[in-house]
Amino acid sequence: MRYVLGIDIGGSRIKAAVCRRAGEFWGEPEVVCSLESVLYVAADATVIAGQEARRYVPTEPERIARGFVRRVGDDVPMLLGDELYRPESLTAVIAGWVTDQVADAEGGEPERIALTHPPGWGGYRRTLLHDALQNAGIPGALLLPNSIAAAESLVVRERVETGSRLAVCRVGGEYVDTALLRRGQATFELLAHDEQLAPRLDDVLADHLVARFGGDPAGFREAAVETKELLSTTPEVDLPGRITRAEFERLVQPLLTRSLDPLRRYDELSAVLLVGGSARIPLVSRIAEELVDCRVVVDPDPATAACRGAALAARPPAEAPPSSTALVPRVTGYPDLDPDEVYDAEPAPPRPPIVLTPLEPPRRRFAPTRRSRNEDDE
Repeated sequence: MRYVLGIDIGGSRIKAAVCRRAGEFWGEPEVVCSLESVLYVAADATVIAGQEARRYVPTEPERIARGFVRRVGDDVPMLLGDELYRPESLTAVIAGWVTDQVADAEGGEPERIALTHPPGWGGYRRTLLHDALQNAGIPGALLLPNSIAAAESLVVRERVETGSRLAVCRVGGEYVDTALLRRGQATFELLAHDEQLAPRLDDVLADHLVARFGGDPAGFREAAVETKELLSTTPEVDLPGRITRAEFERLVQPLLTRSLDPLRRYDELSAVLLVGGSARIPLVSRIAEELVDCRVVVDPDPATAACRGAALAARPPAEAPPSSTALVPRVTGYPDLDPDEVYDAEPAPPRPPIVLTPLEPPRRRFAPTRRSRNEDDE
């Protein structure tokens, strides 16, 4: 079956969604991949990602890479084992790894791929990643800011009037990205953005649990993650030892208020869209409502909004008729956009006074069909 693929590489998790072609219409985006944002590169350049890669942390921590997306554009490479890799190469390789896993499950290659990136990127970083994707065997991938991708997931559920201004706040595990968008005829335009480190909610909760109940701090670190997620949907959790949502909210409210404060800068908003895993916390939407004078919308599945929107943007727009009755509204315009005309200009950062040897990306696990095609091309 024909399909397109949207990939969102976050600081803590990687998610992917597909839109499949069913007859004349495209179906709704379906999340098909969710894994931890961690990469292991073996001595023979074999690439493993996610939970399987974590198994090598105790024995080969020097071959583990995290946070590579946010380092794209940094001229200082990342040392894995005894080899140096540029962050954009690692980002492209993990995108290729996900693409291969999805292709194996779907029984064929995607027609098109859309990959999200932080909203603060300009032309320099996008060009680096575009070239790295080309080298990794993913030519022609569509790159779009994660805030715009998340906004496309909103278009599926409700009409967004042309010219209206929308704020998108992605509250992730590593960063909080806030962006101001304006809806155009076919796409969203990025007007402003803000990026800051995400509050360490898990650590704050873990320290509180240790102080209250005593015990091994390391054990409470893992318990804090699960407790935070449970308190998003239930009023209290028994660890053993009761902790309530109100208690948790008192701990993290100052941190979340500081993270959401950039929303104050935006006026004449039609709505605020909250996405990212931590947007599930009820306190996040309440704080946002206090900061803005407009409607606040929490995506039904905030952790996957960006990958679902990327899959929507990846669909070929020319195939749907103007009066389409598709299951999902068309998302048009992105394939023809010139990134340097759409987004803010970004000069190349100054290079350090050293000479770096050009680096090749590590080999990824190609699907058999892709390996044969690439070898024939060569």
